[in-house]
This record gives sequence, structure tokens and C-alpha cells, in this order.
Amino acid sequence: MSHIFAKLTPMLLFPAFCTAQPLTASEALDRYLARSRDGQSECSGLVLAVQIDASLPHLKKQGTMSGFRQVSGTGRIAYRDLQFTGDNVIKTHVIARFIANDTAPPEGKASANVTRENYSFVFESTSDYNGLSAFVFRLQPRRKRAGFFQGELWLDANTAAPLRLWGDFVKSPSIFVRTFRFVLDYQGLHECFQPLRLILDVQTRIVGEAEATVWMRPTDSPRAATGIGEMGTKAAEPDAPARATDNSKD
Repeated sequence: MSHIFAKLTPMLLFPAFCTAQPLTASEALDRYLARSRDGQSECSGLVLAVQIDASLPHLKKQGTMSGFRQVSGTGRIAYRDLQFTGDNVIKTHVIARFIANDTAPPEGKASANVTRENYSFVFESTSDYNGLSAFVFRLQPRRKRAGFFQGELWLDANTAAPLRLWGDFVKSPSIFVRTFRFVLDYQGLHECFQPLRLILDVQTRIVGEAEATVWMRPTDSPRAATGIGEMGTKAAEPDAPARATDNSKD
């Protein structure tokens, strides 16, 4: 997974959205794309409690890492106070690689951003997202490159805030990876939008399926308003096309 999530990180950072007037689907998409280019200065210094649950089901290996994730004013990510329990192979070959890619410099990751230059957007429907009305757009990449995906973008129909982004990579980033799917749900923290839950499902050629679920919560109060569930609980999956302290063990 070392070359996979590096392409995914740029899609995690989006600015605040608000409006007093009802939006059309086209207006919501335009607002989202315009604001997403500006970065998120409101997120500077934000600290989130993070929990990463990962497993290799075919090998019957699993592990959990918890700690804190901080966003700097330049968009750099840092982890601290990490604690791990579980099988050591999960720590070194799954979670450590995820963290390494998440903390890589953001300036070198912009090529796969969700923009009109990289994707075509087709409005599909208005759907319910945990009690919110959401515009659902189908995304198709304009080129077949590692890090590009086909999937869906869900936007709040009233504010154009991102609610969910999910997709399947159109090109394998490694000869060891068959398929890669991600599901990313967002939370609004005052004027800042950050990931709440990230699900990764990778089909590999050597060890079979690799799974990871990453939860992120504010450290001061439960102020994220999405209603998709608490840290460590199962939440609804989207409709999809077919297709530190160390208690580790070997």
C-alpha cells in the first residue's frame, strides 16, 4: 500500500461551505470545486484522535493503532503518541505504510485532485445521507493513471459541503495489487472539513484481501455532525458497482 494512499491524501482536504439559498446540483458542484482549490487555513493546528483498525483476513492477522493526527498550517500531517496492539505484520506492512503516505509532503500529491481537469462529473440523483439531502455525482477519470478512480461524490444539497467520496482505482499502483477501493466520509468541524471515517479494501496477489478502517474524531468535543456512527462502529456502506506503545505479536 506504500504507493497507494499518497494519491488519495489530496482528496481529504476541503474548505468550509455555507449558503443561505437553496442550491441546484450544478451550483453545489461549482461551489465545491471552487472552494476546494483554496486549501483549508481553518484546519491549521487541528488535532484529531485517530484509530486505525486493519486486518489480513486470509492470514488471520489483525491489529489496531491509536493516537493523534495533527494538521499544520501548510497542510502537513503528523502523528504522535501512537499505541499499537495486535499482530506485528499488520503494524509494519499495513498501518505503517498508510501513515507514511498520509504524512508525505502535500505539494507533491496534487496530480490526482478531484478537479474538472482530471474528472468528468455527471449528476445522478438526490439521495439521503444519514438524514441529509445529498447530490450524488458520478466521477469518471479523464485519463487512466495510478491514483485516479471512478466512483461517486456526495455533496450536501443545502451547503455544498462534502459528505462522501468513494471509488475504485482505474489502474493498479503496484504489480502486487489487483484492486483498490476506498470510502471516505467527512465531518464538519466549525469552518473545517476533515475525514471522519476512511475504509480501504485492497485485493493483493500475495496475501489476498487487506482491510483498514480509519476513524478520526476531534479531541475537545464530539462536534462532528454526520450521524454515521461512533468510532469503531460499523456504518452504512455506499451502493457500489460490481466489481509508539507496542503490544505487538508475531
